[in-house]
Amino acid sequence: MLEATIFGTFSLSNGETVLREEDIRASKLVQLLVYMISHREKVVTGKRLSELFWSGNSKNPENALKNLIYRLRSVLKVLGPENYICTQPGGYQWNPEIPIETDYEQFEELGEEIKKLPDGPAREELCRQAVASYRGDVSVRLTYGAWLQPQIVSYQATYLKAAKVLGGIYEQAGRWEELEGLCQEVEEHEPLDEDIQIWFVRSLQKQQKYDQAMDQYESVKKQFYENLGIKMPQKLQEIFHNVVTEGRIQLNNIASIMEDAEEKEEPQGAFFCDYQIFRQIFRLEMRRIGRIGISEYMLLLTVQRVGNFWSGAILDSGLLEAASLLEQVIRDTLRIGDVVSRNGPTQYVILLSSCSYEAGIAVVNRIRKNFMKKVRNRKIELKYELEELSSQWQKREVAEK
Repeated sequence: MLEATIFGTFSLSNGETVLREEDIRASKLVQLLVYMISHREKVVTGKRLSELFWSGNSKNPENALKNLIYRLRSVLKVLGPENYICTQPGGYQWNPEIPIETDYEQFEELGEEIKKLPDGPAREELCRQAVASYRGDVSVRLTYGAWLQPQIVSYQATYLKAAKVLGGIYEQAGRWEELEGLCQEVEEHEPLDEDIQIWFVRSLQKQQKYDQAMDQYESVKKQFYENLGIKMPQKLQEIFHNVVTEGRIQLNNIASIMEDAEEKEEPQGAFFCDYQIFRQIFRLEMRRIGRIGISEYMLLLTVQRVGNFWSGAILDSGLLEAASLLEQVIRDTLRIGDVVSRNGPTQYVILLSSCSYEAGIAVVNRIRKNFMKKVRNRKIELKYELEELSSQWQKREVAEK
């Protein structure tokens, strides 16, 4: 009996010898082997295989296929002298006399059983098995095969379904530590699933791990920006605000309040915060400048492709990477008293404290110079807007005068 795995990485074992994808090396050989195994119940025509693996890219697909079959048979000899790939009238077939078990078929069976069972211990156990057996998406070498894409999507859906059934069981029973562990595991494969992240933060909240919940929120917010180019989902923002509120226990003297509120390490560079917090700081600053008459400026920095001057420009991985580089430059350039928030996938908004217009322009020039050194010749530019803080009621007073 042979055992084949495709989750995480491909391997084929006879119990004594293991043939791994790195031993095979060529991606096309791995894809052909997996295709023959997954369609082992029938003869696959040479025409079908040629269409799958060459699709008009070979002048002589028939000879190319024969050569690939020969190479595959040579690779399989490490498992024994058997003829694993048989030549049949009209095509090829995995030797029906050589039984084989696969991880993906066992996974599919678990998924079907989970659908049939009602909630209870048996269903919970099957969900645990499904989550444990997934081991990540299929081998990268297999993802290039278009024929496997529907199955890959199905496996991901089955995995998430099992994980969410299990998560619902843990939540209903108040098993927060187990829910946390589940979410940690699922996050490795599905880092941006909203339901999983809500459970993750909630499980930390219920265990009063407030600092970890805040760290998780910030990490996920960054991933949404960098990977999807969108803001954090509203439901997750609401969970975050609950954590902030609940995490503040009542302190009974001013010394303990000051100790709790102050930073535990010496501050370095500007203060980065969530946009909702930035809004509150902005409102506080508006009140402060109106009372004591100081000058402050808001700076908006936007990373964009050269020549793209409209806000609907298409995002790409290069722009998102450049935005991350800009964050690093801002951290290294600004002062401790400045406040920064990410306003979108490629934008940062900054409050420059106690700053004149000339000093603000100097800050812009310093940031742009350091930023352009990092992005070099990537056809990326940094647009800026600099505006003095002035509230609507202040503007009305000036207009009336």
